[in-house]
This record gives sequence, C-alpha cells and structure tokens, in this order.
Amino acid sequence: MDDASAPAPLAGLRVLDLSRVVSGPFASQLLCDLGAEVIRVQAIPAEKGARHIDPTTLSEEEAFSWGLSRNKHSVSIDLKSDQGRELFQRLVPVADVVFDNFRPGVMARLGLDRASLVAHNPQIITCSLTGFGQSGPWATMPAYDPIVQAMSGAMNYTRLDDDGAPVRWGIPIGDLFAGVFCGIGTMAAVLHRDRTGEGQHVDVSMLDVMLATNTYRVPQALTFGQEPRSSPFEGGQGTVPFGNFKCRDGWLAICISQRAWKSACDILGLPELATDERFRTNLARHTHRDELIAILQRAFLRHSADELQTTFMNAGVVAGKVLTIGEVFDHPQVLARGMAVEVSDDAGRSATVAGDPLKFSDPSTWRAPSRTGADTAAVLSSLLGLTSADIVALADAGVVYAPRQADGSLAPSPYTPLPRTAPPAPGSHSGRIGRALDGTVVLELNGDEPSKCFAAQLLADLGARVIRVDRPAGQVVEPYPNPEREASFRFGLNRGKESVTADLKTPAGLALFQAMVRHADVVLDNYRPGVLHRLGIDMDSLHEVNPRVLSCSITGFGHTGPWSQFPAFDNAIQALGGGMSLTVDHTRPDTPVRWGNPIGGLTGALFATLGVLAALRVRERGQVAKRIDISLLDAQVALLSYRVPQAVTLGRPFLPEPRRGGSGSLPFGVFKTADDRWFTMCITPQFWPTFCKVVGAPEWENDPKFATEPLRRENEDLLNALLEQRMLTRTAGDWREAFFAHKLPGAVVVDIRSAFGHEQVLARGMRVAIPDGRQPGGVEVAGFPIRFSAADSAPAAPAPLPGADTDRVAEEVGYVPSRTEDTSERV
Repeated sequence: MDDASAPAPLAGLRVLDLSRVVSGPFASQLLCDLGAEVIRVQAIPAEKGARHIDPTTLSEEEAFSWGLSRNKHSVSIDLKSDQGRELFQRLVPVADVVFDNFRPGVMARLGLDRASLVAHNPQIITCSLTGFGQSGPWATMPAYDPIVQAMSGAMNYTRLDDDGAPVRWGIPIGDLFAGVFCGIGTMAAVLHRDRTGEGQHVDVSMLDVMLATNTYRVPQALTFGQEPRSSPFEGGQGTVPFGNFKCRDGWLAICISQRAWKSACDILGLPELATDERFRTNLARHTHRDELIAILQRAFLRHSADELQTTFMNAGVVAGKVLTIGEVFDHPQVLARGMAVEVSDDAGRSATVAGDPLKFSDPSTWRAPSRTGADTAAVLSSLLGLTSADIVALADAGVVYAPRQADGSLAPSPYTPLPRTAPPAPGSHSGRIGRALDGTVVLELNGDEPSKCFAAQLLADLGARVIRVDRPAGQVVEPYPNPEREASFRFGLNRGKESVTADLKTPAGLALFQAMVRHADVVLDNYRPGVLHRLGIDMDSLHEVNPRVLSCSITGFGHTGPWSQFPAFDNAIQALGGGMSLTVDHTRPDTPVRWGNPIGGLTGALFATLGVLAALRVRERGQVAKRIDISLLDAQVALLSYRVPQAVTLGRPFLPEPRRGGSGSLPFGVFKTADDRWFTMCITPQFWPTFCKVVGAPEWENDPKFATEPLRRENEDLLNALLEQRMLTRTAGDWREAFFAHKLPGAVVVDIRSAFGHEQVLARGMRVAIPDGRQPGGVEVAGFPIRFSAADSAPAAPAPLPGADTDRVAEEVGYVPSRTEDTSERV
C-alpha cells in the first residue's frame, strides 16, 4: 500500500496465538504485519532457567523462529493445568482473536473450544487451521504438507514426464497457503464483526485449500474429461515454449508468448524458427512441441543463464534464472522492494528476514521475536493485574514460566499493551448473518491471468459483486489450444462474476468504465506499470471519479524497482522466488521442476485478496488507502519466511531433499506400489514404532541402524532401498487402508478426478456444480476453502460469457452515450 499515513488495518486488535510449527505461525505473522498485537501462548519450556545467549550468532532453531514470529510477544502457560486454563480464559475478554492449529478435539479437551471461550467473550473471533478441517471422516487424521499435496491432485501432474515420479513443491505450500487463507478468513471475520458486532468461527483445512488452488484444472478434468498430465514445457493456457532449460551455468525458466516469439528466436541465434510453419504460431508450436523443445534444449546449452536472462528481459521475453534461497536475497528487485529486512534483538544480534509483500507495516520498527515466556510477567500484570508475587507463585507451581534475573526477581520485558479498540455492540439481525463483503463492488479489468482472476473470485466468494471489464473479442491475441481449455479457465477462475465488454481505448468504453467506477469500491488489475496511466485510469484519475475507490494492482515485479517494467509469467516467478531450486524428482535431483499449478500467480492472488480486505477496513475507519501494489515476486519471497534467516544470515545451503521432511524426518516422500502407483508418507519420530509394524518390519523399530531419527538419516539410502521393496508388496489402496486404520500420515498420489471423489472432499463440500446454459449437467469446480460459522458458503453461481451483462450494468450505472459520441463506436 502506498499511503504511509494510513493506520495499520488491524491496529487495536489483540490475537492470542496457540499455533505451532509453520502454518499457524505464518498465519499469525500476517496478522501481526497488518497491525494486530500478537501474543504467542506457548508451553512451559523444558529448560526453565535462563539460557545463555551467544551475542555473536543465532542457532538454527532461533533463526527459524525469527523468520516466523518477529514482533510477536510470548507468554508461557501450562494449559493442561486448571490454573493455566483459568489464566488463559481471563485473557480472552481482553482479546479479539484466538487462533490455533491443533488437531480437531484438542481445544475441546483443554476446555478452550469456541463454545467455552464465548462464555468469557461473546464477541471473540476464533480461527482453527487443521489438515482436513473440523468435520468429515478424515478430520482427526494427521496431516503434513506432502500429504495434502498428494491428495489434492496437483502432485500427480507435477512431474518431468508421465512416467516420472510425482514431485512435491520444495517449500511446504500446503502449510503456507493455508496460513494465508487463515489471514483472509480472520480479516473477513473482523470486517464482519465491525459491521454486526458478532464474532464467529473460521475453519480452514489444508486439503480444502490445496483443492481450491487447482482452479481451472478442476472443470478441465471433471467436466471436459481432460485430466491434467505432466507438461513441463507448456503453460496452463497452452503457451509453448514454457519451461526450464539448462544453460552453461545454471537453469533458466522461460515463458515465451506469441508477441515475444520472434525476439526470442533472434536472441537464440535461430531466426528461421520464427517463420517455420511448424512453430510460427502458438497453436503450431503446441502441435509440434516435442520437436521445438529438442531444438531449444540444444540452443540454450550454448548460452549463460545470467546473460540470457538479461538479454531476454530487456527484449520483453520473460525469463528467470532458477535461484537458491540465498541468491534470492541478492536480487536487485528483491532488495529494491524492501523484501530483505534486518531485525535485531536485545543481545545485539541481527538477521535478515522476509519483508511484508503488502507494505502495510513499517520495517524500521520490526524486532526479533520474544524468547519463550519472555513476556509472561508483563502480559499477566498489564492485562490481568497480577502482582509480581502472584506471578512468582504461579511460576513456582509450574503454571507459568517467567524468566528471572540473578537475584530471583522477574526479568524485565519490553511488552507494553497496544491500545485496543473495542468492537461495536452486537446489532439486531434475523437469520444467518451475511458474508463479509456483501454490498462491495469490485471491477476486475480484462484478462484470464490466474493471479487477478483467482483474487477476484475469492472476493466474490466473500460476498463481493465482481464485474469483469472485458476487451472486445477481436482484441484477444493469445488463443487457447482448444475450446475446452478456454471454458475451463472461464469456469475455474470466474464463477460468481458478471461481465461487461468495454474498449478502454475508445471514449465510449472509457466513459462506461468511469460510470461503473462511480459505483465501485475496488478496481483490480494486472496491467504492467504505466498501462493504466496511458489509458487514463490510473489511481489519481480514478480518485477524481470516486474518491472512495480502492485500487489493487497485481504485477510480476511491482510498480517500483529496476525490474518493474519487465514482463513476468508464473514459471519465471517460481524460478526467481527460490522454491523451484528445491523442487526435484528424487530420481533426477539435478533437474528443477516447476509446480504443476501456477504457484506464482496463486500466491499473488492470495496476498491481493488479503490486501483488499485490509484496505477496505482502513477505509471503513475513515482513512483512504489509495493503492495496493502486489508483486508476484514479493509474494513468492514472503513464502520463504521460515528459511530466510537460516539461509541468508547463517549461510545454510538449502538443497533439494525430496525424501526428507523439513526437520530431517524420514521415511518421507513418494514410493512406488505394487499397482505401479505412488504413495507418499511423512513419518516423524512419534509415528516410527507404529509405522514399522504396519509395513511388516517390526525389527526396524530398535534396529541400531534405524532406531533414532539421526540414525535413520545416517543410513537413509539403506532405509529407502528396504522400504522401496516393502512398498512394492501391496497396492496403493491397500497401503491407504493400512495407514488410515493406524492413523499414520500417508496418502495415495491421485489425479484430479480421484481427488474430488474422496470421501473427505465430498463431506466438506469442496466439489461444486455450477449451472451453465451450454453444459446441460452444469460445470464442476472447486469450492471456497474457508468455512464461516456466521454465513453460508458462496452460492453456486455460473461464470459469465464475455459481455453478457453489458447492457444491464450500463443501465444500472446510468451510462448514456453523449450526443457527440459516434453511436456506432464500440463500447
């Protein structure tokens, strides 16, 4: 956001954060960056004495925390004790949000579920993030990121070829995307409470989230029968060439559109390809893809990746070098956009952390996270009025942990409670309360690029009226390879919207758009910087028409910085963002793999949705938030949060580990089964004994080569070789039943059709049929992955045909062509 004077969107709100590991802390970090006061409620540490802090360096464990919990405070309470629960319950009335990522049932066993908390604060917002949601037959199953990647269908078409192993994305996208959806859900619940005074529960499932991110793949598979297959050299809309090519000194991700094809051929020294009938148009290149890729693979090997990237981008050809996490934070655009931020602690140590892609927070005020329990005394005294003697007694009884000084007194803490804004009194309402964005109008400017379309669809799911402003049909320059693919994009990214056709290069089209702006709340675009100004619809121009309208612009590299004018597509963003360097097939670990879904665009869409919600709250509190500037690269960099201090400050080289968990756990990853399918598993130490019995190798449990996780890492190759043989003795379905029966984390790698036929998916309502006049049975799409207790799910509304609503909307906004206009001119 470019208005630095505006208050933080969540200023005045307090969050009690019970979450752990990656997904939950990432979600609460987003709330913290939006201005909320976040208090982590953590368990009593095993080492209760003050630990020695080396003032010269960070441990890897500390660096992990710095990446996910900067600016947060920490209280340490034993919630399993009666006194500990009573303390937490006393904090609830002075809080606005309680957030957890425990398995279903844990909060109820602690007496801290929503029904219990409402007794202490009727207006509290609660948010729970789980692997499979609060309902359904899989609700209590353990879930890790690779499990939901496999069950979503996306891993099945993330391969180097159809016969290769399925590949999980190298950073835990299931965890991180679920975290952003929790931020979206919580922000929406806050807007809802602002309007009604009512709190509610927000239920987010990692699997639901991963299913939703299949977007256009779902109707493509379920309705049109085109199950996605591995396509490492083809874009989602059929663009060829598109993919990763090995150069002399590294890998380069390219995305070459029709308009850039001749320039690319000239740069590669292959000008004849531009006029070759096999390759002259995108449809021809799509048909002769294999021939073209073989030619290009030989050509790229003659060039340097760095030099080719520079030459390509300067010529308008999209290219991005595959970077490691450490290299990402040397990139000039990342540095220029403030996505590498130095924070420090009271011991004088500093580390680099990922910046805020929404730009609502002030990095100059950031600090290292509080160590476990460091703020216990200050929080309990400031918010509950406990005395030092009270806190010492609680600490001596093991109810809380509060650090002490050498003389036995409580250690000081910098915690000072921020001013809290009380919510409005509950209003009167009948029946169920509406969705957060009911009454909000969003204008979505032309294009089927997933980042903007998916963001607008999410806003529609939250209740907004979304009107696409489409170009006239004759201006479409990148045709789809077939009508089924085009229809899949329309349904998978545009359900619940309306469509108006307007040629913004003509006076008539511009006048219609301006009439719509007068009645709108948000304008969403993904044009390159400068295009809106040339069209006369930049933010300043829009504000002359409607001072209250908000603008959200989604571009590859943002509106500032040395790369701001460069074009971008998803593949290049994946490469430049660091995640691709960790994404490999375990049988070909030297070849980076792009994830099967457009993860760069999807990440940008999620942050854009969160940013729009945040800006709307700023506006509703009497301020003007002019523009949200979303960079797809910034958004990708934000996903690296938990690894950045380790990679940049400690210099840890993160290498692809397709068969290890993030903490080094194994067995982990995909294994082939007796029926030539693939099964993924995530065996962390607590599951090891049961796992050994289920795979028929009870002797492994105490084998001196495998008995502990360090031993399993030391003998990793042997363990994987033995397990590969074991997994070939049973079918994928047999392993699924065995793992489910013993509550082990494992899943079959499935295609889209199977993913959306799973009993948990059906129970959660994630398979939705929407009506369509052209398809008698309707079209099936993925549902909205957030459940709000105060509102029904979004209705199954159809996707519009381009321009279908032009006349009706023009009449609604009072658009009448002027007498001086040529009435034959295209609107």
